[in-house]
Amino acid sequence: MVSGRTTERVARANPVVDRVCVDEQRTGPGPARNMGASEAGGEILLFTDADTVVPATWVRRHRRHYTTPSVRGVGGPLRPLEDGLRHRACFHVLSDWWYRACWPVGFVQQPGPNCSVRRTAFERIGGFDESLRFLEDTDLSLRLHRDGTVVDDHTCPVATSTRRQQRVGYGRLFATYLLGYLEYALPGRSPSKPYF
Repeated sequence: MVSGRTTERVARANPVVDRVCVDEQRTGPGPARNMGASEAGGEILLFTDADTVVPATWVRRHRRHYTTPSVRGVGGPLRPLEDGLRHRACFHVLSDWWYRACWPVGFVQQPGPNCSVRRTAFERIGGFDESLRFLEDTDLSLRLHRDGTVVDDHTCPVATSTRRQQRVGYGRLFATYLLGYLEYALPGRSPSKPYF
């Protein structure tokens, strides 16, 4: 699933890509991911983003968890694609450490650029909530968690661009997420501010 012209061009030029879906309406990550899932084959669906580089072992590392029938989804941490101590430190705190602290208390969050789901579970819960413009990956993770097990594989990171963090700033980004989580937790509310 692609949403930008450059991404589409790169995807079409890659010899291993057999199908390219284009999100012409650009209605957000939830609808785009659902469109990609509807076109994909196979029982395990893996999601990442255009500005993310996955390791060669990524699919195998996710897939190994699905030998356990109760597993509905798998997530892993994010690392900065660009180098720099500030980026590495902030990503460790906001991605890796945050997930390790939240998952044991039931607040599971598969990050959109590094997650997979069992198709049958994905379809049973209705996929990504297309009404959410933000935290659609957290919402999916929590609904999967109610259906079965969601695994946090901290040994399976992906590298993603820091351009959003550089543009917005880590402090403002953290505040945006915190406000989004609070809105999401309130009954009858959902994150109202589009993140992308």
